[in-house]
Formats: sequence, C-alpha cells, structure tokens
Amino acid sequence: MKLNYRDKVILGIVLAIAILLGGYFALIKPKNEDIKTNKSTLEGLEKTEREYKQRIAQIDPLKEEIGTIVDDTNKITKHFVPIEDVNNPVKLDRYMQHFAVENNVRITNLAVGDIGDDSISYYFIDASKDIGSGLREFADINGDYQKVVDNSKAESVALAERESGSVLKTDYGITATGTRDDLFKFMSAIEEQDKTIIIKSVDYQLKQVEDETDDDSEHEPETNADGEELEIPTFSEDEKKIYGDSEIEMSIVISIYSVYDLPQLNVDNIE
Repeated sequence: MKLNYRDKVILGIVLAIAILLGGYFALIKPKNEDIKTNKSTLEGLEKTEREYKQRIAQIDPLKEEIGTIVDDTNKITKHFVPIEDVNNPVKLDRYMQHFAVENNVRITNLAVGDIGDDSISYYFIDASKDIGSGLREFADINGDYQKVVDNSKAESVALAERESGSVLKTDYGITATGTRDDLFKFMSAIEEQDKTIIIKSVDYQLKQVEDETDDDSEHEPETNADGEELEIPTFSEDEKKIYGDSEIEMSIVISIYSVYDLPQLNVDNIE
C-alpha cells in the first residue's frame, strides 16, 4: 500500500505521540513518582531537622538553668556542717572543741549519738499582733477584715502545707564546768556561727565546792547597759545565787545538721 504525503505526515505524528506516551509511561512517570516520594521524605527530614534545631536551641538555656539551681542549692548547703567533719565521734569532738576552749568551758564528759535521718519543718514567725480580732469579726460586714487576715496568713499556711525536708542529724552531748558568764559566751558563740548547729537543751547548777561558802556580800550587783540591776538566777536546792563568776556544772545537748552536697551536672554531654 502506497502512502501519500498527507498520510505519511499523519503517521509520523501518530508515531511521535506514541513514542512520547511510551517514554512518559516508561521513564517520566516513574521519575515523577520518585520525585513525589523524595519530596515527602524531604519534608519529613526537614521537620526532624527543625525539631533537632529547637532542641539544640534549648540546650544552652537548660545548662544555665541547671547551673543556677546547683549554685543556689549549694549556697544553702554551705550552712550545713560538712558530713565528713562529723561522721565519727573523734571528728565531731574535734569540730566542736574550739567553742569550749575559746570560752573557758571545760568538758568533763562527752556523749555522741549516731548520725541519723531527721526532718526539718518549715516555720514562719508572724510578728504582727491582731488586737481585738473577736470584736472586729462581728463588725466585718463586707468581709474586708477577713481578707486582711487571710493575706497575712497566706505565707504561713503555704509553708505549713509543705512536706518536711530530710537532713542528717548528730547529737553532741556534753557535761562541763565553767563560770556562768563563760557558759553564756559558749552558747552565744554557737548561736552566732553560721552553720546549722542548734542548742536543744541546757541544764546547769551551782558547782558544789567542799569547805567553801558563797557569800553574797562579796559580789557587786549585776546591771544591764542602762545601769538597772539584774535579777540573779538561783540554784533551787539551796537558793544560792548564781553570779557571773560562779562556778557551775552544766549539761548541754547540741544537734548538728548535715546534708549531702549536690554535685555539678556534667552538662557538656547533654544531647
């Protein structure tokens, strides 16, 4: 069959279309599918990349926050007695001895308790005085007075509801001798130091000395800074007065509190 020019043109066009369609379905369409798949994968990876960048951006602030928490915590723990200084009776006695030596208190007996867990509750001191509260409540028609009371107690109520903290406690009990003034200096020295050492109980009495009597006439009246005469304590058994230079026997129990230090976190390995 002989084709004329027109038929050849038409046939050529048909063949070209067929080749294009075959090439599309054989090559281009699979590539388009691959492109769509790769595009979806790329979007997923870009999303993951954004998430990692957000996490990385949070690392430095997190490191700073952790460092601040540790520093603030250690500022508090510095007030506690280092446990390595009091973890056996010899170390504890050595740690406390200077209070007695510096204030002329002579320790005659020592009793050291074992280190154990103890709890410390939060406390709040409200120095304000609410005078006539009962009468004011009757006149509190609008509830204004109750709001003032609630606001003033808010902090103490919040602290009372907190759980008690746990610490390590060691009891240091001594029997000692010295003058009444030296005993007061000894207790003041413990009170004024900056560690968590608390005097729990004190008991003292006039030291008995054979063949000596305490003559009140030998002592000048004790006065305060304003020159007012002070009331002198007495020993209940024989009502003898205990002056500042009177030799006394004392029994004191002191509680010493310790905590474990919070180490710095190795933030360089945070990922």
